Amino acid sequence: MNNPANFIFAACQAGAEAALRKEIPENHPELKLAFSRPGFVTFKVDPNNRLPDRYSLKSTLARTSGWSLGRAESENSAEIVASILENGAEQLAAADVIHVWERDRKVPGSGGFEPGVSVLANEVGQQVLAAMEASGKFSNKPALNRLARPDSVVFDICVVEPNQWWYGFHEANTSAGRWPGGVPMFDTDVEPISRAYFKLKEALLWSGIPVSEGDVCAELGSAPGGACQLLLEMGALVIAIDPAELEADVLKHPNLNHIRRRGHEVKKRDFRDVRWLFADISMVPNYTLDTVSAIVSHDAVNIKGMALTLKLTNWELLDSVPAWIQRVKDLGFKYVRTRQLAFNRQEICLIAAKDKFVLRAGKKRVSQPPQLQS
Repeated sequence: MNNPANFIFAACQAGAEAALRKEIPENHPELKLAFSRPGFVTFKVDPNNRLPDRYSLKSTLARTSGWSLGRAESENSAEIVASILENGAEQLAAADVIHVWERDRKVPGSGGFEPGVSVLANEVGQQVLAAMEASGKFSNKPALNRLARPDSVVFDICVVEPNQWWYGFHEANTSAGRWPGGVPMFDTDVEPISRAYFKLKEALLWSGIPVSEGDVCAELGSAPGGACQLLLEMGALVIAIDPAELEADVLKHPNLNHIRRRGHEVKKRDFRDVRWLFADISMVPNYTLDTVSAIVSHDAVNIKGMALTLKLTNWELLDSVPAWIQRVKDLGFKYVRTRQLAFNRQEICLIAAKDKFVLRAGKKRVSQPPQLQS
């Protein structure tokens, strides 16, 4: 497939675009800002740089990204579709799936908004598919807003405005690259105790951390219990550490032990059976990292992986991401990644694992959550 694109697109959280505009040129000096709206940014490739077709952004904030073929504008949606079919014909013909999404206009969790494929996005996608079939020029029948197969070609359409659609393509060579608009595909109609349920679910899908039935998990900053709710549904044995109260439905679960203390107040050896450590503490990132470091560096503790929510009281804190990553690597975690999840607010997720593929052979099994005595 020919790649005529000279631009890169990136979708992000509404409000994060200014930080994204700063982050991308710092990591990719070959890219220069071209277009920006809340939740959607494009960059022009330096003509002196020939980028590989499988080029991908090094970014914490980019929810999804790819090659931009341009935009189509009209008050008549049929004219927009015709323009996309004409100018993106080769990429559409190679596509296994079409992903259509609207740019975020609100921060997740604000006014009932949660990211995901909207009714309008699906209508746009159906219109494109119908036009492809009616044209008789396409032998393929791409799926719409489905989980893309690994390494398959995805044709992207971002509805920046109802009368302005940007389009392009990417290869689904990352877990998030398989999701429409970089948003995981799971049911958000459930009523979790808190949004931490969605955040942790996305973090596990993105990272591949293999939490399994019987695993001992500890969560710092667990109240009111959304993440604990998810872990209990997965069959984990959960130690919830927070001085605040948990919701009654979580608190009464037989596989949960609630320690009404702050993380730094719990004896470190009491984490000896914990396999996975999670943290969502409403404090500055260094507080979370200090607390976690004291736990995982103890000789009796052998935590295999972590998912930490790091709160960004201001966007300038993103300059510290490399230092945070190195700090966690210095604790013995070889694989460390950061991402602003689709269900994050002004915060990011840091994932850490000691081994790329965590082996489960010889794992010590326990039948109930350890009763910490601290």
